[in-house]
Amino acid sequence: MSDTVSRERRSGVRWHLRQATEALHAEADRLGSSHCLSSRAGYAGFLRVHARAVPALEAALDAAGLEAMMPDWPRRRRAAALRADLAVLGEAVPAPLAAPEIRTGAAAMGAAYVLEGSRLGNAMLLRAARAAPALANSGAFTYLSHQPGPAGWAGFLARLDQALPDPADWKVATAGALTAFETFLAALRAGAAPAAEPLESSEPTVL
Repeated sequence: MSDTVSRERRSGVRWHLRQATEALHAEADRLGSSHCLSSRAGYAGFLRVHARAVPALEAALDAAGLEAMMPDWPRRRRAAALRADLAVLGEAVPAPLAAPEIRTGAAAMGAAYVLEGSRLGNAMLLRAARAAPALANSGAFTYLSHQPGPAGWAGFLARLDQALPDPADWKVATAGALTAFETFLAALRAGAAPAAEPLESSEPTVL
């Protein structure tokens, strides 16, 4: 690949978002690494943190009308998958954080970039969790293995490029992405907060 082609491919909105969120991404990775996915308790803690952040962000993106820009958004939601895994582990579902303020479609796409990026990272975490003897037979992998269909990450990036071709919109998209990272960081910093209510059933939720 020539240097010119490489620069062109790295000059779109996805690369802008990647660079703009690099510091918060690193901080989220640092805090997230405290969860030991080889133990049942560590894995449950990881799920509880995500169960505080993901539903809050999904609610914000619903309110912002993300589905109008990303028609497969309903298939990409993962809050139900988190509830399913916590149920399998016999864990109570924690209260989600308050939905952050994300008002525009461009900001919603920026926040969705963070959510979809977390899904991409889950593939590596899934291998580690499945290899753990304490979790091997738990079946609590609905969240880590969740996929929206064949489109996946590549499909999202194509939609992102299509929705935000104008660099004038990237500042707003970046604000949405930073808000999403701050939401994850708030959940990570709070740790495994007490559950809001006990589970009514140990059966997993059907997505």
